[in-house]
Amino acid sequence: MTNQLTSSLTIDDASYRVTKADPHPIFHPDMLGIKVSSIGTFCWAGYIVSYECKDGQLFARSMTLGVFDDDPLVNGVKPDPLPKPDDPAYAFILGRSYTDVWLPLDYSGEVILGKDWVGNLGRGNHGSAPAVEYNDVKKVVFLEGRLQKITDISEQYVAERQALIEQEEEKREKQWSIEERKRRRVRFKRKVLEFFTRKKQPMATHRDGF
Repeated sequence: MTNQLTSSLTIDDASYRVTKADPHPIFHPDMLGIKVSSIGTFCWAGYIVSYECKDGQLFARSMTLGVFDDDPLVNGVKPDPLPKPDDPAYAFILGRSYTDVWLPLDYSGEVILGKDWVGNLGRGNHGSAPAVEYNDVKKVVFLEGRLQKITDISEQYVAERQALIEQEEEKREKQWSIEERKRRRVRFKRKVLEFFTRKKQPMATHRDGF
C-alpha cells in the first residue's frame, strides 16, 4: 500500500489530520447511499473528507468521492463542475468534489488528530501517518455529532517519537557509511587502472550509483 491521503478536521480555525477514529469511520458515503470506488493507490477508501467542528457540531464540510459515472447530490449540493477536456486538470480527475456541503454528522466516538508533521518515521512508502509522527496531538470526543471534550495528548508520544527519530538517524548514518565504502572502492579501482594503463579513468557514472 502506498502513502494514503487522509481526511482533515478543523477545530477553532486549526486544521488537523485525522490519524484514528474509534469507532471507524466518522463518515462513509454508504451512509448517503453513495457507492464509491478507489480513487487511486493513494486512496483505496475512495473518499476524502474535510470535517469541521462549528459551534460544537461536527460537519462534513467538503469531500471528494470516487464516483465517475454519476453526479449524486450530497446534502442537496451538486458536485463541482468538471474541468473541460482541453484543461490540463482534466487528466487528473479523481472523482467528484463537493464544496461547502456542510453535512451535519451524528458521530459518537473518539478521534485522534495530528498537526505539525515531523516526517515519515519508519513506515516506508505505505499507509497513513500515525499520531506519533505529529508534534501536536489531540483526542476529541463526540457524542451524536456534538463536541464533548478536547484533550491534548501530545506528551504521550514524545518518548516514542524520539526513539523513532533516533532509529531513522541511525539508519541514515549506516546507509551513508555503506555508500561511502562503495565510493572508496570505486576510487581505488580507478586509481589502480590508471596506474597500470597509464591513462586517466573516467569518473563513475550515475549508473554506478554515484
